[in-house]
Amino acid sequence: MLDWLWSTLLDCLYPPKCPVCRTGVARHGAWCSPCAGQVLAVREINVVQHRLRYLDSCLVLCEYRGAVKKILYDIKFNGSLKYARHLAWLLDCYADPVRLGRIDRVIPVPLHSNRRKERGYNQTEQIYRNWVRENGWNWSAAALSRSKSTAPLWGLPLQERRRAVKTAFQVSDDQAVSGAAVLLVDDIFTSGATMEECAKTLKQAGACCVRGLAIAGGTGDHLPQQCFRDKTQSD
Repeated sequence: MLDWLWSTLLDCLYPPKCPVCRTGVARHGAWCSPCAGQVLAVREINVVQHRLRYLDSCLVLCEYRGAVKKILYDIKFNGSLKYARHLAWLLDCYADPVRLGRIDRVIPVPLHSNRRKERGYNQTEQIYRNWVRENGWNWSAAALSRSKSTAPLWGLPLQERRRAVKTAFQVSDDQAVSGAAVLLVDDIFTSGATMEECAKTLKQAGACCVRGLAIAGGTGDHLPQQCFRDKTQSD
């Protein structure tokens, strides 16, 4: 009862609005249909085309453009964490748990400790954590760490991206992932190099399968051999 009263009071003081056009919407975090329709492009990545051996599948919700691109940039580089709930709403509406399959643990793609200290947070954790817990899944942010600091990947061709992230990750507790079906989550999927190396590390530690989920897909999920030059691409 108190939660309902508090929520009603907040709605009166701060009416929920679409993050793009500021039109009134049904609840906080929601998008209006026209603005959501401009970015939504729910699709499975072709892991064979991308030559991904360890990542079993990857679901992407949006095109990396327009409002989603701006929101991800603002969360990642401007500290605008208030927008995380708008991305969580997209997850609520379009990341179908049935389509995602069995999930024993959800693990975010980690940042190196230096990058995390500089930024103050891992943007992927900010986006996914509450959504994962609301679905009753095991949120295991500490299960995977980034042991090697790498330069930003946005200016590198595919093969150099893969070399840059090789052996960059490690599992902190093999028993935590042994036999587990892992959902690996990130903000942006482009070439798949980072998710592939994470999946390889998890499978070497005993994970039975690793599926991916990303808010947005960039040019790289359509043209895996292309060189990308957008600094907001995956860390």
